[in-house]
Amino acid sequence: MRFLLVLFAACFFCQAANGQTHTVTWEKGVYKKTTKKWINALSKSGGVSSTSYINKQLGGKDKLHAVKHRDSIVWIPNSTNLSEDFIMLIWFHGHGGYDEKRTFNDRTLKQIVPKSQEGKRFVLVLPEMPWTVHGRTPAKRNSMIWTKPGDFLSYIESVKSVLVRHNSGQKLGKIDHRIVGHSAGGSTIKRLGITKDLCRLNPTMVVWSDSSYGRWLANAWDGCLRDSPDIFVKVFVVRGDSPWKRATQFMGEFQDLPENLQLFIMNRPRWSHKLIGNNIVELSGVLDK
Repeated sequence: MRFLLVLFAACFFCQAANGQTHTVTWEKGVYKKTTKKWINALSKSGGVSSTSYINKQLGGKDKLHAVKHRDSIVWIPNSTNLSEDFIMLIWFHGHGGYDEKRTFNDRTLKQIVPKSQEGKRFVLVLPEMPWTVHGRTPAKRNSMIWTKPGDFLSYIESVKSVLVRHNSGQKLGKIDHRIVGHSAGGSTIKRLGITKDLCRLNPTMVVWSDSSYGRWLANAWDGCLRDSPDIFVKVFVVRGDSPWKRATQFMGEFQDLPENLQLFIMNRPRWSHKLIGNNIVELSGVLDK
């Protein structure tokens, strides 16, 4: 292992025992614990070489965060050619997320590294939510992110600028945006539906990973999804829990269910809230063409 310091940023190079190499570059001012946890998770992931960028999240000022500002991670497997068409998988974590095991290891890398090995072309975008493990996370902060129209689209543009720099300034291929919101991450989908940024981005798929609490699903649908038939909405719930109750109530309001809206009910004891989150990539097919 070796370190290289550069102006306003730092890079970490790690070559794992299996020969895979990970390069992590972080912006000055990002939370050191975030960087350390992400590097540790990468060292355990194996399977594919990659480059990661950790930046201070655009619009991420947060007085309840340990360093008063939330971060954003962009992970690019070396097998993805950004000049060709690729998927941008945007992941909204749940309460207490953005930690090494739950979010970085089990929820994202363990699920997506095998997809890269299968030849899927994608990048992972992992913004830190207000309910991060690195801050105080009261439930009243659910959905309190990107609250104004255009906020989320500006964030996505900042991500694209990172990708262009990584691609040596060359034009990016066509981007197929896809979104997963696990648990409290569903409140972010709700907010983006209300501001309509969700449908302006026009992702091909939006996945609710046991995250349809309260009226979140209904709010997102009424906000813009009902007018966006090209966005495929998949809702996964565990039978008997609150998201299941709310999702089935919402689905019951339709005389004929829209073709772009699907509900998947997972039964206990085989499935749980945690297991849905840890398997949602395969369950939903969000990285499949």
